Amino acid sequence: MGSKKGGCTSPMESKKTGCDGCACSILNRADRGDQFYLLLAGTKEFLHLDSANLSLGTVFTFKYFNRETCCAHFTFDMQVPIGVQVPQPAAQDFIVDCRCICALSPIDVPR
Repeated sequence: MGSKKGGCTSPMESKKTGCDGCACSILNRADRGDQFYLLLAGTKEFLHLDSANLSLGTVFTFKYFNRETCCAHFTFDMQVPIGVQVPQPAAQDFIVDCRCICALSPIDVPR
C-alpha cells in the first residue's frame, strides 16, 4: 500500500487514489465495522445526528470507502429522546467526502 508515516499515506499513494489527506488514507485502510466519531471541516465538536445524546458525537460504523469518488460510507443508529414515538429503521446511512473530515476518533469495540 505504500509507505506510511503517522498513520497517513505517502504523497505518491494519495496521487494514486486522488483522495488527499489523513482522514482519507485512514478510511482507505479501515475495516468494515470499524467505528468512529467524526469531526467535519469548519466545526468544533464531533458530529452528532441524534437528539438523544448531544454531549457525545454520533457513533459511525464504517461500511466502505470509494477511492474514485472519495466518498466514505457509514451507518449510524438514530437515537431519539425517551417518550418520542418515531418509526424509523434501525440504522441510517451517512455518506461523506473524506476530504471534509478533519478528524477521526476510533472507538475501540471488543470483537
